[in-house]
Formats: sequence, structure tokens, C-alpha cells
Amino acid sequence: MEKVDPFFVVLQHVSSNLSRRELEDMKFLCKTKIGKRKLHEIEHGIELFSCLMQLNLLSVNNTEFLSSMLQSLKREDLIQELANCVKNKPGPGEQLDPKVEAQLEVAFDTLCDQVGRDWKRLVRKLGVSQVDIDRIVYAHPRDLKEQFYQSLLLWKKSNYKEADVSTIQQALRACNLNLTADILAEKLAMMLL
Repeated sequence: MEKVDPFFVVLQHVSSNLSRRELEDMKFLCKTKIGKRKLHEIEHGIELFSCLMQLNLLSVNNTEFLSSMLQSLKREDLIQELANCVKNKPGPGEQLDPKVEAQLEVAFDTLCDQVGRDWKRLVRKLGVSQVDIDRIVYAHPRDLKEQFYQSLLLWKKSNYKEADVSTIQQALRACNLNLTADILAEKLAMMLL
């Protein structure tokens, strides 16, 4: 069963708690960012949030623009929910354990060399959203390895406290990429020697 990204659950909740008037006010605040025709087509908050994600104005690591819009609507309740969701990301000065960081670096290099065209299936299994995958593909149009690597980095940032090699190995096996999981295990074992 695929894990639902808590950030998208919160965005859906925010969307469903906006009145028609509040949504119109938010669309007005976005008129310099999103084209008039596109804004006219938006009927739900989640559609607006999706546009903001495509423009890199909204992500689990970047909620300032959405928070400022909610602030102008005086929706402190929704700002608090958004802030609680984002708490999982690392704060200033916080870092992963250097050993875990080194293992993830080896894992990312191994995956980029071994996985190939199945990379999207793997990162979806890790919990990276399709919107984020599409955004990364758009940013690196002809570089498959870079698309994959950026998706892995995003996964690591978004799942800061749970990001480790065992999660990657489980996802590999769930995607029937057992050979890659074995190669990764071998490389990690060599690190310990």
C-alpha cells in the first residue's frame, strides 16, 4: 500500500476549508503569478495549490507564499495546520547522522547507475508525488540520471527523520528491483570493512 504524503493531506484539508469568497481572494493574490485564463478555470483550492507547486511557489519546504495568503484571509487555524505538517523537515543547523548521510550518498549513486527507466516507479514508492516528479523532469528535460537524483534528494529532504537506506531497500524490493537491492547491500557491506 502506498503511503499518502501528509503534506498533500493538509493541502486537501486547507482546500476543503476555504469558502468560495476566500478562494476568490486567494486567486486575486495570485494574479501576478498565474495567468488570467488559468485562474479563471480554477474552482477548488487544491487546483490553485497544484499551480503554485508547478511554479515552485509551494512545496513542503516552501510554504511562505501560501502562509502569507492565508494570513491575509486571517485563517490562523489553517496556517497552524500547515506549520504543524512542515515541522518534520530539518531545522537550521540540524543534519542527518554523518554515517546515514554517507550511506545515502552511496545508495543514490548506486541507484542512479542501476535503476534506469524504472526510477519514477521507485520514487513514487518512496512517497514523492507525481507533481514533484513532473516538476523535476521539466527542470532537467534531457538528463534521466539528474531527474532521478533530484527526486531522491527531494525524498530525503521531505522525509528527513525517516530517510535511510533500509527504506530505499524496501522500496526496491517492493518494485521487484531485487538485483539493485542486492548490489546496494553489497556496496554498503563494503563500506563497513
